[in-house]
Amino acid sequence: MKKVIIILAAALLVACNPTAKLPALMSDADAAFEQSDYSKAHTMYAEYISIANANNVKVSDELYLKQAQSCAQLDKLDEATGIYDQLLENDANIKLIAEYAQMLQSNSKFDEEIALWTKHADRIEGSKLVRLKTERLVFLNASKENHEAVIESYNSKGDIDVSKEAQLQYIKALEATDKGAAASKACNTLLKVNPDYTEALEWKAIYYFNKAEKRYKYEMAKYNKNKTAAAYAYLRRDLKKVSADFRIARDGFLKLREIDPTNKTYIKYLKNTYIRLDQKDKAAQLDKLLK
Repeated sequence: MKKVIIILAAALLVACNPTAKLPALMSDADAAFEQSDYSKAHTMYAEYISIANANNVKVSDELYLKQAQSCAQLDKLDEATGIYDQLLENDANIKLIAEYAQMLQSNSKFDEEIALWTKHADRIEGSKLVRLKTERLVFLNASKENHEAVIESYNSKGDIDVSKEAQLQYIKALEATDKGAAASKACNTLLKVNPDYTEALEWKAIYYFNKAEKRYKYEMAKYNKNKTAAAYAYLRRDLKKVSADFRIARDGFLKLREIDPTNKTYIKYLKNTYIRLDQKDKAAQLDKLLK
């Protein structure tokens, strides 16, 4: 009889005061969350939040975060996004941006991730978080071929070191926006620290080959329109500058062939470089490797 009275009293208490249910709800929800029963946890957290809000009881950021994480596990992305956005209004929660961004990335919400990092960029502090922000914006904008945004994102990093891959995307963005000299300088800096970074070596060798080839064709076309002694003298002078760039390309492709001797792309570039440097014997030797 006593047990029945106690149960009835507890039920009456809950009916008269809904907030009395909150401690048990939180305890059960947390237990479900710890056991990775996210569906149950989500239901109970949702009930807790509903009762608390209806009765002017403050809901902790920790509880909201667990609900956001439950939503993410259940693919309730809109609900999770709303909670994360709410949490990020508080500067103390800015570190949650990494978790939020990871959820967006995992669900291929790349435009939303760009918007997230961009919106909160000025509030992000700490080398680890700044590095993550920089690299994600560099890679995301590079994938969209938004070269100006890549450069802007990279330059906003300050003195923070970023990965060699992010540096290379920055270099490519500089080249794509006709900042070849700056790109070349940045690549030299990258290779000074990572001398065997194949992708950077390849970028540099191809960049200098294309630069030299373009200038070579321009100078020859100009001379062919006006074959005077004076024009020939200017041609010889200008081709010396072109040859210097071809030699840089040559050295790069030689190193690349040490890394990958059978790569036919490197062989073709090197052969054509030797032709421009008037080293026809070496070009012929390489030509045999292409047959």
